[in-house]
Amino acid sequence: MNPSVGPATASVVPAAASFVQVGATRDGLDPYLDCARRRGLPAVLVETPEYVSWRAALGRRPFDVEIGVAEPADAGQVSAALAARGVRPVLVLTGFERYVRSGFALAGAPFVPPDKLAQRAALSRAAPWIAQPGHVRFRPGPQFDDALAAMRFPQVVKPSDGGGGLGVLLARDAAERAAALDAVRATRNYDGGPFADLLVEEVITGTEYSIQGLVHGGAARVLTVCEKLTAHEPVPGTALTGFRELGHIGTHGAFAEPALAALAHDCVAAVGYRDGPFHVDVIGGEGRYAFVEMGFRLSGGGLVGLVAKVTGADWAELTFRTHLGDGPVRLPDPPDPPVVVGQATLADDGEIAAAEQLRHDAVAPARAAPGTRAVARTSVELHRAGRPPAGPPAGDGARLASDRARHVGVGRVVIRGDLPDVRSGLRRCVAGRL
Repeated sequence: MNPSVGPATASVVPAAASFVQVGATRDGLDPYLDCARRRGLPAVLVETPEYVSWRAALGRRPFDVEIGVAEPADAGQVSAALAARGVRPVLVLTGFERYVRSGFALAGAPFVPPDKLAQRAALSRAAPWIAQPGHVRFRPGPQFDDALAAMRFPQVVKPSDGGGGLGVLLARDAAERAAALDAVRATRNYDGGPFADLLVEEVITGTEYSIQGLVHGGAARVLTVCEKLTAHEPVPGTALTGFRELGHIGTHGAFAEPALAALAHDCVAAVGYRDGPFHVDVIGGEGRYAFVEMGFRLSGGGLVGLVAKVTGADWAELTFRTHLGDGPVRLPDPPDPPVVVGQATLADDGEIAAAEQLRHDAVAPARAAPGTRAVARTSVELHRAGRPPAGPPAGDGARLASDRARHVGVGRVVIRGDLPDVRSGLRRCVAGRL
């Protein structure tokens, strides 16, 4: 995904060359910034002016250059803004789902990231053995109504190019589906722009998983498999229900079911993705999984840190090496015994208090047998986050509305231990939202 030059190393990158990140991460982690710092590359962030200000108010680490662009999803606007500042990118990567297509276009990559509808179509053509929920593209008229009549409830209404659960609503009957379609059409994307398309799909029951990985030369390498902790939550001002990912429980990809590893490889091959990070969301269990969606960037929600704790691998560093060719892309050997690490985003002081109590309980080990040393079965970390400032944001507040509604949290709890203990510990911390 190199826009203008061949493979480079830190020793031959011109002094004027810069790393450009299109879109800021929302989880407070900036792993690409760390990669650029290690190489002595100036780091440039491109975002909306409103989010540049919002990010500073949250106390996030500054990039060397931060450029506000009205529409970062427009690669032409981003390119013009970089040229005006004299920035010559040596590497362009995307930090946020909304701008992934713009980032690839700016980098001159031949790969065009498909949205959710295009992903489904690609898998239907190239990997029809991968199960998918029944779905239709929203288009008012008799043909759409006929297609809906053949679908069973419950259903999910979602945008084709949303991210982070934005605009994903549950419909238990036709009346709720109509209300959900109206609600999603009235919702704006993260930069205040409209959604490209909407789709309606049947709900598939089962455990939700997210696969994190890296594609190098067309070969998909699974880093972690994460069990999701997802809540149903009311949508303010409506009778509808939405979804929010509260946390993840990660295990090393080397210990994943073969069906999951094969599915990840088939997905990236079906869409023609050959180099870079990816994540695939699926639902199912016991070797039978249905595809939900995939992304072509590092996962948000603090998952970069979770991948590191589970695997010992720096997902962002592996991505840099893949694109710059400045060293072998090797994964650490899997730990023995396997490591299970879970984390959840904490929404308020009550959840912070629950995490603090959990950490206190974990420090006090269980009673040991005579003649043995007691060891706590779990370890708990608590990371507090900067709180949003009081009052309205600077600039066009409507352009930050979705961020303020979806990307909120006052901290993160991280638990290491046996799977049942990790799962119950996370649920204890966020019990009020489950």
